[in-house]
Amino acid sequence: MERTLTLDDLREFEQYPGLAVDRKAHFSRFANKTIVHRDYHRNYTLMTYILLFFIFAFIGWIWEVGIHIVEDGVFVNRGTMFGPWLPIYGFGGVCGIILLKRFIDHHVATFFLVVGLCSVVEYATSWYLETFKHMKYWDYTGYFCNINGRICLEGALIFGFAGCAGIYIMAPFFDDLLKKIPFKARFAACVILVVLFCCDAVYSKANPNQGKGITDYAAYNLPFHSVVVSEELGVRSEELLLLHSDILG
Repeated sequence: MERTLTLDDLREFEQYPGLAVDRKAHFSRFANKTIVHRDYHRNYTLMTYILLFFIFAFIGWIWEVGIHIVEDGVFVNRGTMFGPWLPIYGFGGVCGIILLKRFIDHHVATFFLVVGLCSVVEYATSWYLETFKHMKYWDYTGYFCNINGRICLEGALIFGFAGCAGIYIMAPFFDDLLKKIPFKARFAACVILVVLFCCDAVYSKANPNQGKGITDYAAYNLPFHSVVVSEELGVRSEELLLLHSDILG
């Protein structure tokens, strides 16, 4: 059976040393072997971008759901949608790879650009949800260096490190992993995920995901006197109902 070899295939063979790529590597004493670093200088296909979007969106969902499990001991399906994905993470991750490609060799600059990009995406998303959906899915009020409760310095720095990890580590890793999957299987996965995502988006538009731990941030930010008044009104209303029932007897 004949096989057509590409230039990348030839580079893997030792008998073609002139085509070898100089790859950085280090010796790991823990693993007792030489670990070759993945090259992050690569061009991703459209299919890979789509799958990376869902991978990043799923990782973001795991991250936020995990925080609630650790802190509150309960499962909370975070996000505006019902599927196991947070589009803001997928969109931010893919945008970072595409828009910051020219700065990829300038690591410090890339970090600060990721911080800026993620802050813009997060602020714009929060503004859109509050303005058009009248819902608050997160609130950084009280955090150091926050802007209108929509973004804060702590969150921006965390997204900066996470974004760089996505560009330099996760994207190349998943790209190599996805290449091992047959093309038809990758294509089918893309189609199925996009269809499910679109169905979720349509349903969530009419029935947005909301509830405790998802959109109840506004309740925690009410002034103290407002909460007291609300509680007093609730007690008074209960007293009136009991009095009314006693009169009717």
